[in-house]
Amino acid sequence: MPLCEVSWRSLLTKRLWRLRASSSSRERAAEIARELGCSAPLAAVLAARAVGSPQELLDHSIGALASPWGLLDLDKAVRRLRLALERREKIFIQGDFDVDGLTSTALLYRGLQKLGAREIKVDLSDRERGHGLSPAVVQRLISEQFHLLITADCGISDVEFIKTLQDHQIDVIITDHHRPPERLPPAHAIVNPRQADCPYIYKDLAAVGVAFQLLRGLYEQCGQPSSACEEFLDLVLLGTIGDLVPLVRGGLAENRRLVANGLRCVAAGRGSSLGLRVLIKKLALDAQRLSPSDLSYILVPKLNAANRVGDPRDAFLLLTTQDPQRADFLANTLLAYNQDRQIAQDDLLFQAEELLRGQRDWQDEKLIFLAGHYWNPGLLGLVASELAEKHQRPAIILALSSEISRASCRSVPGFDIAFALEEHRDLLERYGGHAMAAGFSIRNENIPVLKERLSSYSRKLLSQREHPAYEFEAELSSEELTLEVYHDLQRLAPFGIGHPTPRFLLRHARLKQWRTVGNNGDHLKCLLEAGGRTFSAIGFSLGEHALRLEEHETLDLVFKLTCDTWSGRPQIQLEIEDILAPP
Repeated sequence: MPLCEVSWRSLLTKRLWRLRASSSSRERAAEIARELGCSAPLAAVLAARAVGSPQELLDHSIGALASPWGLLDLDKAVRRLRLALERREKIFIQGDFDVDGLTSTALLYRGLQKLGAREIKVDLSDRERGHGLSPAVVQRLISEQFHLLITADCGISDVEFIKTLQDHQIDVIITDHHRPPERLPPAHAIVNPRQADCPYIYKDLAAVGVAFQLLRGLYEQCGQPSSACEEFLDLVLLGTIGDLVPLVRGGLAENRRLVANGLRCVAAGRGSSLGLRVLIKKLALDAQRLSPSDLSYILVPKLNAANRVGDPRDAFLLLTTQDPQRADFLANTLLAYNQDRQIAQDDLLFQAEELLRGQRDWQDEKLIFLAGHYWNPGLLGLVASELAEKHQRPAIILALSSEISRASCRSVPGFDIAFALEEHRDLLERYGGHAMAAGFSIRNENIPVLKERLSSYSRKLLSQREHPAYEFEAELSSEELTLEVYHDLQRLAPFGIGHPTPRFLLRHARLKQWRTVGNNGDHLKCLLEAGGRTFSAIGFSLGEHALRLEEHETLDLVFKLTCDTWSGRPQIQLEIEDILAPP
């Protein structure tokens, strides 16, 4: 049987594994290896992931970024901004409170300042009043006679607010990336690649990517060199990773280009944000070796802590300040917020797990739906994310209030949570988000109906999805486990959502030595023999399975090829992802 038709079942979990490639992609891999002169493992990954030209996944250059002029309404937005700069008009920027919104707002604020704008005011949404515009902000814009509003990571659903502003001769430029509603706001310009008639090919930009493209177009029209915007790539990097948008989808890799160049910007110390550099140093991170994983699990939570248990303006001020002492103070403030956030999150997660276990037959459901009184709305998304990942099903966590309650949703591959909310919008006050993360507000009397509807909807959609199939890219021989192959594969970096580190299959490996490592013996450190060669390997969170592995004469394992530099001499290390039963 061809390898692409074989399925492997994990010895350790309920995971099912299969080869990502098809017979045609194996032929394509051979062509790519000949054309590029690259290793067979790299060619196999390119054949599996590159829908079009392999160069789309290999070209990190800043010059390969798409032209901003492909975005619908960008020309109108740029003309209006140039007019505002020429007339020295009063400009107001309304940003969202998460990292994508913070970085979008900071980028627009600093970028317009550099072009000479002086009368710029900024406001950020917060958990209390929700995402987007509010009556108070609209009234302020009118009473203080602002000429122009720019939204950052919000605005696409604020139809009535924006109509009121336009009626008062206050023009609005929307920069957003959320799914547009059927009825669009009557703004002067809407820059959002998700609009149905927008020809821009890269639909997965984070809001900060949209704002960056707007700034690129504006700088070009103001006669600035093409490199003038590159200092803001540190903010683009942070917002793109923070909003969990895919780095690659359908072979299109614009977000990965932005992230790759953002990492280079930070490594070279050329970024616009002094505060970000201070925070990186306080966290003892190496700016020259920063990875998307460092951003996701270390940096982003510190910035988001401000909107979860503190004041999001502190995070914005950190990203925009040019004063070293103020940056130091604000960074310490965020670190204190984060400690409070972790304690509160652990408590809320415990409450949610207790409530879930108390639900009859919850394991038979395809969706988790939990509601509780006095739950911090700023922590709902974090708890939903942990539950969705742990139980491999969509999770909706709702903080009950007196009349209107708010919820955060996190999903799993194959279940578009934003579309699910759209399908049941008649029950919701407000809603929005992406395929994997969304939120909504709802009147309390509609909660039971929504829960039943979404439960039924998820059962129909996920009935065939008992356990998702995980994929590896190719089977490797022991001769291919070399530093040369590792460095060749690094041409695909950086890795992240939509573009994970490649996984491979190694068959018939023997377990020679093993020991558990980590504070609680959580991890498995071992030596493996395959094809007459010995390899160092590490299996994170596999320590509890060590004795079971000794029962098998040989092992088929899924792994990532990594480089261990701990001893000072680089050597290949296999990062074991799973151990498979023979097919």
